[in-house]
Amino acid sequence: MQKASETHSLPRTEKELMEYMDAVHHMLVIRPGETEEEMEATQTKFEAAGKVCHLLTDEEIDWKGAIIPMVNELLGSFSYRPTLRQIFYRLVAALLIPNTEVSYKSLSGAAVLAREEATIAPLSFEARVRTHTEGDYGFDSPDQFIEAVLDLLRKSPDQYTRPLWTTQQVRPIIWLEKDTLFIPVTIIASRYRVKVYVARGNSSLTTVYEAAQEIAKAMPVKVLQLSDFDESGEDTVRDLETKLTRYSRIHVKPYKVALTSQQVTDFNLPRTMAKKNEDGTFANSLHNKFAKRHGDTVVELDALPPDELERIITTAIEDLIDEDAWNTEVAKAKREKEEVQRRIEELLDQIEQISHRKLSWTQLGP
Repeated sequence: MQKASETHSLPRTEKELMEYMDAVHHMLVIRPGETEEEMEATQTKFEAAGKVCHLLTDEEIDWKGAIIPMVNELLGSFSYRPTLRQIFYRLVAALLIPNTEVSYKSLSGAAVLAREEATIAPLSFEARVRTHTEGDYGFDSPDQFIEAVLDLLRKSPDQYTRPLWTTQQVRPIIWLEKDTLFIPVTIIASRYRVKVYVARGNSSLTTVYEAAQEIAKAMPVKVLQLSDFDESGEDTVRDLETKLTRYSRIHVKPYKVALTSQQVTDFNLPRTMAKKNEDGTFANSLHNKFAKRHGDTVVELDALPPDELERIITTAIEDLIDEDAWNTEVAKAKREKEEVQRRIEELLDQIEQISHRKLSWTQLGP
């Protein structure tokens, strides 16, 4: 097998290198206002420049001087805190670093150093799991507590809304087989009030059973599934359908919206060799079946560009929405919010009058 560095020649001139880096910047950073023609021009420029790019080995990469500044550029293009793995795949896609675990660990080390030196913000990346719980809490006095409650009451009309999915024909839920992407997927889904279940691999009985009980009691549900493009990611579709159907006593068919073979091809996503044992057999026996259809490589869901992940999820949800019914509920909630505002103000006035009476009686004394 050829090494990656042997498939490209060294940049012939400084101008060629600068053109390549400029193209990399355009390819990596999300540009919402870019037209289709501009994107095609950027892609052409990137491919042309890539022909003269030398893909460095991990030891040759200038992590501090070249990669960390590009990481900073990428961080500014996300609408949420990305995981380090998402940043890694953007750099791999730009041919700036190799798609290896060694390279990922080097990026992780460089990112830690950069945050310690304040080259990039300390809280730039989303942690894979929750790293702490809440500590002490309380109020300094009963008066402080009562004032806090009254303040919440004053602001409460802004929180009034109506359920928007009850008048729809079907309600989606998202089943995410990738806990590292829970935050970005939840941010997207919350705009439409769509519930997200997160699991790792084949879901536990508890998680699936709870979801199945909810599905059994609710209106018709469509499960939108997101997982890696590998043997386990494909098998979870079958496994989830079997379990949800068994526990809900309703046939539930999940629809995999990402990551699919077509998406891997369309977006030219970075591939990784499937893990093998020392004897050359696949570490996961399920991969034998997967390899017959798709080959020896796999692709992580994290490799999907964040704007495409958002577009895929948004499209899958919006395709299920009856806009007329949705807008009717939104308008009704707006009218009812005005009623809530009026009644809360009346209640606050009554509380204030009672408070003044008590204060007056206190001042009169015994």
